[in-house]
Amino acid sequence: MISEPELVGDEEPFGEPEIPGQRKDDAEDPDATAETVSAADAPWFRRPPPQAWRWALGGAVTASAVWAAGLYVHESRGPDMGAYRESRNLCLDTEVKALSTALGEVDSPRPSGREHAARDMATCWIHLVDSAAKEADQYTPTTVFVTYALHKKTDPGPEFEADVGTDMFFGDTEIAMERVEGLGERSYFVRSGGSGIPGLHVLDGQAVLTMTVSPGALSGADTDVTPAEASEIRPFMVEDMGALMAKLRS
Repeated sequence: MISEPELVGDEEPFGEPEIPGQRKDDAEDPDATAETVSAADAPWFRRPPPQAWRWALGGAVTASAVWAAGLYVHESRGPDMGAYRESRNLCLDTEVKALSTALGEVDSPRPSGREHAARDMATCWIHLVDSAAKEADQYTPTTVFVTYALHKKTDPGPEFEADVGTDMFFGDTEIAMERVEGLGERSYFVRSGGSGIPGLHVLDGQAVLTMTVSPGALSGADTDVTPAEASEIRPFMVEDMGALMAKLRS
């Protein structure tokens, strides 16, 4: 037979609950006040030991030093030349195979150049002549003038368009700039405002190259070039410039 459960009195069956921060003796005394637990004494609000702040500060100082060292190395090393090298003899690097096929054989190449800590500069004058006309002493040579500047300290990009837009033969004369795709970083084909002499200007990273083709420049003959003649010679100039750039990167 199951007996009825014995009733418990008004006392709490599991004892009286304790209030956090209050001692058991204080609970029996109605005049006693509970202790206040501050946030600093709570287990989830622990101040880091002094060593932690020193470690954090040391890490920040180290990171700053590493960044500064990297910046110094980058600046002292200079800009990336993009595999371009200096040219000891630009006429040896400039073969003008396409132009010589169209305008005549290479004759009397004249190189010059100057190396500098900030910029290397090299130039080449090449005459293209028809062999049969040369034998008869009745020829007008075509002059190809090539320049190559390798900037080793500063970026030539911001001033590139300004240089291209200035007529190299007639000073401040404005000239039209035609964009050439697929040649270096930026390339333009231009015609001199005074004579129509065609020119090709190329920017490729730190390298700036130019090529002009001037018929009869050294013979005293009429050097004016018609738009049709300039358009006809343009692909030969682009081909020879691409070959020169590839050789200067080899």
